[in-house]
Amino acid sequence: MMRPHHRRIGRRHVGFTLIELLIALAIFAILSLIAYRTLGSVFQTREQLNAETTKWRDLALFYARVENDIGALVNRPIRTVDDRSAAAFCLSAFPVGANEAQLAFTRLGFVDASGSAAAPQRIGYRGNEAGGKVEMLLWSGLDQAPRTVPQAYTALGNIRSVQWRVQDRAGNWRNDWPAPPASCNLPDKSSAAYPLALELTITLASGEAVTRQISLRATGSRP
Repeated sequence: MMRPHHRRIGRRHVGFTLIELLIALAIFAILSLIAYRTLGSVFQTREQLNAETTKWRDLALFYARVENDIGALVNRPIRTVDDRSAAAFCLSAFPVGANEAQLAFTRLGFVDASGSAAAPQRIGYRGNEAGGKVEMLLWSGLDQAPRTVPQAYTALGNIRSVQWRVQDRAGNWRNDWPAPPASCNLPDKSSAAYPLALELTITLASGEAVTRQISLRATGSRP
């Protein structure tokens, strides 16, 4: 009787030596460090891009707001809190108080959802360099009662400075309106209600200076 023939099959043990394992761990650590730095750089770049996008978007929206307000100018002088007449459009060359604006003017009322326009409004803008912002001031009415205080809102942040100029009817650039001997509180009845143009220069906190000129020619004769 034949017995089955058994063959011995040798088994080969496969594994890593300690040196191979250490080399693999070192390579993994290097690759992980490279990936971490690359990912960190991507996140940092994305944050910088987002910050730049936000900065220029906010500036564009601010200029659009000012242009929209200027486009709705109406020639309506007002009575101030001390019962004095103030020009419909006024630019001050001097520092202003807590309840005053560098640029103040009367504009048509905003249109609501139903299409009806509200009453004309008195609004203003001023630079608040200490706070790093441009503020918009909004009065509750045109003719102001004693102790009337405007509401102040931040129109643009992250700025270093703000400069306003107007071009008078002779083509000269100046930093006040109406031109002397008239003043904001004592408007010259014989002078034009508005200058030819308004120039606004914003210097951002990051150092860029952006200038925008807005024509007022179309509003010079608006009643």
